[in-house]
Amino acid sequence: MSLSSLLAVLALTTPPAVADTARLTQLRLVVDSSVWSDLQASAFLPEAFGSGFLAGPAEVRMCGRLSCLVMVPEDSAAGDLVGDLLIGVQSVRGSALASRLADVVLTRAKVAIVEPPEQPGPTTGEAPMMYYLETATVAIEAATIGQVGDLLRSAGAVVVQEGEGLVIQFDNQVLRLVPGWGGPGPEQLRYYLRRENPGNPTYKFGPRSRLRFGPNRSATWTF
Repeated sequence: MSLSSLLAVLALTTPPAVADTARLTQLRLVVDSSVWSDLQASAFLPEAFGSGFLAGPAEVRMCGRLSCLVMVPEDSAAGDLVGDLLIGVQSVRGSALASRLADVVLTRAKVAIVEPPEQPGPTTGEAPMMYYLETATVAIEAATIGQVGDLLRSAGAVVVQEGEGLVIQFDNQVLRLVPGWGGPGPEQLRYYLRRENPGNPTYKFGPRSRLRFGPNRSATWTF
């Protein structure tokens, strides 16, 4: 067999290399009591997230294919204040994130290494509607934006300045950090759906937060 033929055979039998990219694996948000009560009482969210939904006394967890959105109630005794944020990431191999985390002290916004959610096995029913969190815009203390950006850059993410904030590009996901002049907290979460939600309904959580479906296979959660 010629060398060119051998190389062609190897190309067909060798599995393609998997890109090693930084991944956004979790957003943990502290929400006020009204939003928390509506999350716990929602009949739609368990249906929308399927096996990725878990509502316990201390957190509501909503996991898609790439990451989990975790919402917890305010608890000043535990140090959880409305607007607090934890950004969970999976770093690229050889990144400096693990060593840098020990040297950076943050308050209202934190970065941690968090494994991606486990994917459920095959089911006989229809897969849940919510596929993955595509874009998240979160306000944090202006003084810490640069520090958070440096940590995420050291994890292997692409970090770009956008006005007074940052755009962090992960694999298939974008995290926008903007100055929280009116206080820290989530501003908008945009989901990509496996299928459209007929009629494009809107669900209410607390006095201001809305989860609106449409257009097409998208849903936008504003706070």
